[in-house]
Order: sequence, then C-alpha cells, then structure tokens
Amino acid sequence: MIIYSESFHVEHSVEEEWVLWMKKNIIPDMLSQGRFSRAVFAKVISHSDETGNTYSVQYYIKDKAELEDFYKKHSGKITQSIFTKFGTQVLSFKTELELIETFDL
Repeated sequence: MIIYSESFHVEHSVEEEWVLWMKKNIIPDMLSQGRFSRAVFAKVISHSDETGNTYSVQYYIKDKAELEDFYKKHSGKITQSIFTKFGTQVLSFKTELELIETFDL
C-alpha cells in the first residue's frame, strides 16, 4: 500500500474557500477515479505563520505502478486546476510513503 501525500500552504485570504473547494471538488474527484481507497484531510497545527496555514491530504493507493499511472493521466490536470483557481495563494508539494503497518487500539 502506498500513501500519496500532498501538502498545501494556503494563504489566509483564500483559506475558507479553498477548504470547501477541496472537500467538495478535489477529494471527491480523486476518490471517484477508483484508484484510491481512502483519503485523509488534515490541518497542520504544529506550524503556522502570519501568511497562512498548511494542510495535508493523504490518498491510499494499491501500489507504485497504480500511482505512476495516476501521475501520467491525472496529476497535471489537478495541479493545474488548483493553480488556475488560486494562483500562488496555494503552494503544494507531494510525498510518497510506503505503508509498513498500522496499529490501532
């Protein structure tokens, strides 16, 4: 299992609009592709600054090959839609994680 994580620094001036847009558009669009089995949307509370806040979305996907296929077919369109709507008021970076094990109480 691979976790595709995307972190976003969002300026305060667009934060409320961006959060709603992510929840109503981007995350449902990602899940509707049938590639990702789960999405977790979180706000980073350990680091904030006067310009904005940081958010993270983790998408769970079967394997690296499936993630590479997503990159080829969809990743650029999603990045472009965020830039088109919010410009440089939202900056992002991606991280790939390999899930080793989960521990639940």
